[in-house]
Amino acid sequence: MTLTLTAIVAGIGVGAVYGLIAIGFTVVFNTTRVFNLAQGDLVMVGVMGSWYLLEVTRWPQGLVFVTVTVAVAALSVIEERLIIRPFLKQGQGNLGWFISTLAFALIIETIVQALYGQQVIHPIPSFIHSAAFHIGDVSIAPVFVVATAALVIVGVAIEIFYARTWLGVAMRGCADDREGALLRGIDPRRMGTYAFLISGAIAGAAGFVLGPIVSSDSSIGLTYTIQGFIALAIGGFGSIRGAVVGALCLGVADQVFDRFSNSNYEIVVGLGLMLVLFLVKPTGLFGPAGARRI
Repeated sequence: MTLTLTAIVAGIGVGAVYGLIAIGFTVVFNTTRVFNLAQGDLVMVGVMGSWYLLEVTRWPQGLVFVTVTVAVAALSVIEERLIIRPFLKQGQGNLGWFISTLAFALIIETIVQALYGQQVIHPIPSFIHSAAFHIGDVSIAPVFVVATAALVIVGVAIEIFYARTWLGVAMRGCADDREGALLRGIDPRRMGTYAFLISGAIAGAAGFVLGPIVSSDSSIGLTYTIQGFIALAIGGFGSIRGAVVGALCLGVADQVFDRFSNSNYEIVVGLGLMLVLFLVKPTGLFGPAGARRI
């Protein structure tokens, strides 16, 4: 029983990482109706950047966090300008962004693998004590607590941003009707840039938080893209709350499955959970049941 509870607690921490990726997906989707398939690789850049700056150049933790967050946000904006925007100009029915974001992800992964893929995977130091603490018989890793706190802070901040600010409402409105938004004085291209900027900043921060958990592994991009997308699908496309809840459900399911079975097959858990949910509620846990008003 203790091992199962420990697995559930670890699952919440793992789910928090998935949740940060899923929120990044959602921010872009809510503005452009694009799924950025490079989101996981942007997180990987944050992980590898954190390792390089902390272990090679020996920068302080606070400066590394700011640098990695800004750098990945800038990379995400470059992606929007060069990869996404040309296809959005052709109309929302154009799916060229699917291939282009996948290609961008592969380019990022290829470059990072060429630079660091042959090196031994090194641990990345955390800014908090790494030794686990116990509540009763349940072991809790501090890095998972940090990941969970980051998910809560980011999730609440984005919800408030969408609900309370003009910019947040404008960004969501562009997804429903880019032409209508333009007629109301809202520039969809600028809103798309803001969305990718925010999503990239989240990816960079997630990479910094994730680093001590996965170490300097440059091959995690595709895995976390898939897990983040599954979490988003479970929670419901377009919902920040859904992204959080879906990610936590997926993380717990993965870790409990690992407790009783082979971890090599944990991806099957997420896919199975998603398929079962779609049979009951095709829009996901918090997906919209119908039209919404902006």
